[in-house]
This record gives sequence, C-alpha cells and structure tokens, in this order.
Amino acid sequence: MENKIKNIGCLIMLVLTTIAFPTLLLAQSTATDSLDYYIAVAVQNNPGTKAQKSAYEAYLEKIPQAGAFNDPEFSGELYPKPMDIIGGRSIANFSVMQRFPWFGARKLARMEAGYESEMQFQQYKSAIDNLILQVSLQWYEMQKLNEQINNNLEQKKSLKNLEELALRKYSSPSGSASPGMSDVLRIRLEQAEVDNNIESLKALLRSEKAKFNMLLNRDVNETVNIGNAIFKTTFLFQIEDILKSIDANNPDLLMIEKEIMAYKAKAEKDKKMSYPMLGIGVQYMLIGKTNEEMFKMGSMNGRDMVMPMVSVSLPLFRKKYHAQQNESVLWQQSNKEKRENTFNNLKSDLYGFKNQLDDAERSIALYEKQTELALTTYNLTVQEFVTGKGALTNVIQVQRQLLDYQLKKAEAIAGYNSMAVSIEKLTSFNTY
Repeated sequence: MENKIKNIGCLIMLVLTTIAFPTLLLAQSTATDSLDYYIAVAVQNNPGTKAQKSAYEAYLEKIPQAGAFNDPEFSGELYPKPMDIIGGRSIANFSVMQRFPWFGARKLARMEAGYESEMQFQQYKSAIDNLILQVSLQWYEMQKLNEQINNNLEQKKSLKNLEELALRKYSSPSGSASPGMSDVLRIRLEQAEVDNNIESLKALLRSEKAKFNMLLNRDVNETVNIGNAIFKTTFLFQIEDILKSIDANNPDLLMIEKEIMAYKAKAEKDKKMSYPMLGIGVQYMLIGKTNEEMFKMGSMNGRDMVMPMVSVSLPLFRKKYHAQQNESVLWQQSNKEKRENTFNNLKSDLYGFKNQLDDAERSIALYEKQTELALTTYNLTVQEFVTGKGALTNVIQVQRQLLDYQLKKAEAIAGYNSMAVSIEKLTSFNTY
C-alpha cells in the first residue's frame, strides 16, 4: 500500500509521456498535429480529471485519520474550599486517560481507508480513460469532416475543368452538335451545390473544433491542427486477449474489487471493535497540609498523590456489532454480483463494438473499390462527352456517385477508428 501511494505522484507525468494505446495513434508530420499531443494537453488541463485527482488525494488523507488513536481524555476538579482528608487537605484532582481499541483494529481501519482511496484512484483512471475516448472520437469526427471538405474541393475542381471543356465544346466550330450553353449552366448549378456543401461542412467543422477545445479546457477559437487526411488505424483484435485485459485492467471492475476488499477489512475491524476497549491513565491529587491532628498522618501530611488508572469498556449490547459485521458481508456479496454483471456488460459492449468494427472495415473496402470503379467510369464518360458520344447528365451522375463514395469512405474510416478506440478504452488506456 505504502509503495503504491509513493508511486502515485508519478501518475500525471506517466500519462502525459506514455499514454498507453500505441495501436491507435496516427502517424503525423509534427508533434502538434497528432492525437497523442492533444490527449496530453487534455489530461493536463481538463477540469474533470483535475477534480477526480483532487478527490483521490483527499481520500489519501483519510488513511492517517483512520489509523489514529482517539484523543486522550483530560479531566480536572478544583475545590474552592479544600476538604480535610487523611494525610492533608484535598485541593484539586487531575486525570488523563488514553483509550486503546482491540489489537489490530487500527491496522484494519487503515486498510479499509486504503482500499477506499484505491477505489477513488480507479475512478480517477476511469475519468482519464473517458476523457481520452472523448478526445479521440472528437478527433476522428473532425478528420472525417476535413476529409469530406477535401473531397468536395476535388469535386469543385473537377467541375471547373468540366466547365472549361463544355465552353470549348460550345465555342468550337462543331459546337452545333452539343446542347450548347445549357451544359455550362448545368455544371454551374452543380458548382453552386458543391460550394454550399463545402460551407456547411466548414461550419460544422468549426463547431466540432470548439467542442474539441472545450475538452482541452482551451479557448473555443484556439487553432486545432488535424492533418490533411484521415487514415485507418492499425488495430490488432484478439478477442481472448482483450477479454483478459478487460478483466485485469478495466477501472470499473477494479473499483468494485477494491470496494469488496474495503468491506472485508471493515467486517474484520467491526469484529475487533466488538471486543473490550482498554483505557490507561493516571490521576494526580494535589494535597495541601492540614492542621487537624487526627488527619496529619505524620510525614504524609500534605504529600501529593499519583495513582495509575485502568478502564475496560464492556460491549454488552452485541446485536449492533453483529449487525455491522453482517452488513459488511452482505455488501461484499452485493459487489461480487455487481462485478459479474459489470463484466458481462463490458463483454456485451465489446462484441457490439467488434461487430461495428467489422462492418466499418467491410465498408471501407467496398467504398475503395467503388471509388476506383467510379473514377474509371468518370474518365470514360468525360471522354464520351468531349467526343459527343455521351451526355453531360451521365458525367454529372457518375461524378456525384464518385463524391458519394468518397464521403462514405471517410465516414467509414472515422467509424472504424472510433470503434477501435472504444474497444481500447474497455481495456483501459492506463495499464500501469
């Protein structure tokens, strides 16, 4: 316990330098446009994780409190009119008493508080994991929008080239064979729609960047560098390994385990507290001299007295102590069932994420193939349009399909990355 507490001070630095999910980090050109950079900033700045860290540190302060002795009891009596007693006159009495719980009770109280602090530490880890997940999902959403803006910009460029081809065709000596200026206007209508799409996506991206900056506890207008393209992350999925990692590392499960151990220590402590409590003290009697011959007692006249004292509590009302112990046992059983239920829910989430991951992977492959075919088809339809063998409608239709496949591909990649990071979160990003 003590070694662990000493090592906790390294937590934040460890998080900032070695966020433990290397399979999900995108290869970027500079440090400031990478996901791991922004995660480090978020962990350092986010007020939610700071609050959890302070709560954990507050729980650590409970450990010395739980292991402390009760304050000693002091009492005093002062007699304004001293009483004659054998050997003098009683002026005042003072006593100090220290009570001690049954052997081992203080150690068990510290253990209980220690496990409670470890519960709070797991909650802190869970808060970091949730923050990393939120930052990652927001990052992939921004990359998706940025990719879709680039797709629309490519579409706009293609339409511009197509417009130039249509103008040449319209102004050529053989232009009588074409529909004429209507083709140019039709292309410009498409350009206007693409321009509107670009502006809508840019507005949405600005909104998502503002949300992203709030996760990092920064100004909403702070610059966010998300790179130029979105890439499918490398994620190696082995169901058995992931289940073992969830069972061993998931902070929600570990939190419940620490709670079980805390209640176990509490039950043992309550049993110790049901035994007698020993008190050891001393009494000091301040005695003045007396003039009464019958009370003088020779050399004892006026001599102060010191008397050791011992007290023992009598825990006669056993019902409350038995109830305390039974309560802790029932809470242990409750948390064991809770852990099993939580693990089942996590497994259910895992299989759900895995299904969505596989769907996204199939979609990526499909859209890549469709994009390749659509691009080839587009080039052919453009040639047919230029030579007068095909209509502009065919070109625009294929061009729309090409853009649609590109947009869906970006969405599928973002979905794949999101599912991968969601699975990684189940095993906890912080595996230390």
